[in-house]
Amino acid sequence: MGDKTFYGPGLTVDTKKKFTVVTQFISSDGTASGDLVEIRRLYVQNGVVIQNSKTNVSGMSAYDSVTDDFCDAQKSVFGDKTQFQARGGLTRMGEAAKNGMVLVLSVWDDHAVNMLWLDSNYPTDADATKPGIARGTCSTSSGAPSDVETNAPNSSVTYSNIRFGEIGSTYTSTVTGTSAAASSSSSASSSTRTSTTTTSTTTSNAPASTSTQVKW
Repeated sequence: MGDKTFYGPGLTVDTKKKFTVVTQFISSDGTASGDLVEIRRLYVQNGVVIQNSKTNVSGMSAYDSVTDDFCDAQKSVFGDKTQFQARGGLTRMGEAAKNGMVLVLSVWDDHAVNMLWLDSNYPTDADATKPGIARGTCSTSSGAPSDVETNAPNSSVTYSNIRFGEIGSTYTSTVTGTSAAASSSSSASSSTRTSTTTTSTTTSNAPASTSTQVKW
């Protein structure tokens, strides 16, 4: 968050090329019954494991994962309502996950606000220099469904190689000197992890390929 050199075309994670996203759900006591205390993210591209970028937002520490402290700091600096915390935060999310969730992946457009909340300045009339307003490089006039559906009617995405298992078991590093286990080194002593990996390939003018891995 705030690092504009990390994710995008030709950047550290090159969105013009196929890659795998790994999401790790870390528990408090090293078991699947423990409370959810952290969500970590890493990427694998061309055999290289890429650690998540660190927060680069004035007023926030250099976080590289989602924790209660990160959520509190982000909401404070961005001036957002603490709705996630009010609903129980990570602990409640973990309880819901233990009840079972369905992984849903899709490609879609936004008839409400043209997806500007994701990849442009939003709200569009707010000061883009304030934390949380600039979300991407797209123009505030972009993303209208009428435009997307007319000019890219055959857009598609393919998700593949979806995996779920113990942390570190669902992806590999093929480049010498890059440790696949490094992603969990900070929490390995106190957490149990499983993972789901999803790889997607797009055939539109969207990023050429993405993937997601989840661990609990």
